[in-house]
Amino acid sequence: MRVVRASLPTIARVSLLLLLATQQASAASGGGISLSQTRVVFLATDKAQTLTVKNSDNQTYLIQSRVQRHLDDAASAPFIITPPLFPLRADNRQVLRILPQETASLPTDRESLFYLSVLGIPAQAEQQSASSQVSMGLRFMIKLFYRPAGLAVSQEAATCGLEFSATAQGVRVNNPTPYYQTLGELMLNHTAINLDKHPSMVAPMSTVTYAAPAPAPVTQAKWQTINDFGGLSDQCQQAVSSIKEQS
Repeated sequence: MRVVRASLPTIARVSLLLLLATQQASAASGGGISLSQTRVVFLATDKAQTLTVKNSDNQTYLIQSRVQRHLDDAASAPFIITPPLFPLRADNRQVLRILPQETASLPTDRESLFYLSVLGIPAQAEQQSASSQVSMGLRFMIKLFYRPAGLAVSQEAATCGLEFSATAQGVRVNNPTPYYQTLGELMLNHTAINLDKHPSMVAPMSTVTYAAPAPAPVTQAKWQTINDFGGLSDQCQQAVSSIKEQS
């Protein structure tokens, strides 16, 4: 987990929050707060999607939720969450409804990626004296994928559609599919790539390059992706092709 700063204009008396942001592939839980899932897939035909926030702690949390376009900023997205701000009492849960707003402008030939932020602040922080300006909060950030109708290939079939090639810079992973492919496991030859230290997600019609592990050359790739339910897909494997660099 990493520590980041954020400001919350809706909570005026908490001037500084130390937000503990979960890794995106980790379980969506921390302290006494947990989420029912680690990702949301919003189909073009969906009227709404839901996410449950559970408080298993012995204190009340103030929960604020929103959907944003990017991981590191709060630019608005074409979705709203209701309720956006509420107290969640001890040993209780609340269902969040995610509703689409102006999604007609999103691409129709590939998925779009957004981030769903859920921030939980202990309610006692609101009761602290003005001299106490620092409190701890838990922030969860999970991916929200908007999936248009009529994509040429299913998400399950696209899993093994990644293309691996050896270049002078390393092993290039090309994603020719219309889906965001998040690697849960990647082995080049017989070496596991640490996806906590390297990019794990390949956007549609995009590439990511990994440093080639020794010994060279890399001739085989094996991988699993994270499916719509947050689990791992069946394992795929492929021979790594070679690309001659133009001089």
